[in-house]
Amino acid sequence: MTHLKSNIINLCMIFKNLFLTKEFIHRETLTEVQKELISKFNTNTDIDYETIPCEVCNSNNLNVLFTNDRLGINRNTVYCKECSFILTNPRMKELSAKLFYNSDLYRRIYHKNYDDKNILYYETLKALKKHQVLNPKKPNFKKYYKNLYFDFINNEITDYTSVLDVGCGMGLKLLDFSNIGKKAEGIDPSETFLKAHKEFNLNTSVGFINDVKKKYDLVILTHVFEHLYDLRKVTDQLSNITNKYLFLEIPGHYTQMQTIQNPHNYYFSANTLNFFILNNKFKLIKIEYDKEKEFIFALYKKTEKKNEFKYDKKLEKKILKRIIFNYYFKYYIIKIISFFRLKKYVKLIYNKLKR
Repeated sequence: MTHLKSNIINLCMIFKNLFLTKEFIHRETLTEVQKELISKFNTNTDIDYETIPCEVCNSNNLNVLFTNDRLGINRNTVYCKECSFILTNPRMKELSAKLFYNSDLYRRIYHKNYDDKNILYYETLKALKKHQVLNPKKPNFKKYYKNLYFDFINNEITDYTSVLDVGCGMGLKLLDFSNIGKKAEGIDPSETFLKAHKEFNLNTSVGFINDVKKKYDLVILTHVFEHLYDLRKVTDQLSNITNKYLFLEIPGHYTQMQTIQNPHNYYFSANTLNFFILNNKFKLIKIEYDKEKEFIFALYKKTEKKNEFKYDKKLEKKILKRIIFNYYFKYYIIKIISFFRLKKYVKLIYNKLKR
């Protein structure tokens, strides 16, 4: 009886803490190298931070959702109480972020297999060598697959000859576009990637949007836009370097909370993404999301004049309520399962149901 009473009291304390916690529960298992890098990052006084208002409505009325990211980096993720936009605040200043990316620290922290520059270089060479180019087919948004971006773009447009991949990373997309006869170029802050690209004669350079001097028929950013700063200015820059089209693939939220990570300055729904892009010289061709990861795929066409997009505050508040509810529902379930040591049994049942 005493043991049962103790368990009930402990369970009540868990529920009490659940309503107060700002911990992001979906944490990853870290290597020793990652733990050391993150500890140094959290205490690094050379990194400068800034506090900003909401970039949608300019409000300072922000509420904290989480105080850490998926790896345990100390960073506040907040939402605007006026318009429900989710952002990181405070965040790294732009110069500190550039140093963070240029040093390859980003990938060494967030990708446990790339905890050394040489490993990153050789893994990039291996990925380029193994990459299988495929012809575009009809996109399937029921699940996420690596060529979904490619199928989506080529299912909607064909009248483009030149492509720029901003933040091209390993350069795999350049191989995809080259395979169908497009002139593909890439730009990325990492010198390690550029070194590997040279081995495959890829047309890439070290830098970012500010360093682009030419115009292209199609400009693509895949999991890059959420890392940037001053999105109105960025969208102006993007309209200046594309002749025809802009494609974005970003983590999105429709029903589920996105994975929280320090380098992401913003967390988008279709509504918030369109606010920034469509209040500029772009019109929407099509926007979709995959049902597995809820990544957003958005294709826009450049226009001569700036357009206006009306932001839907009511819709955004509904989305925010839904994803927070779903997140905490999972949070409670995970905590309760852990408390009663049922994780092994739940996993067995889940795997049987899945089969």
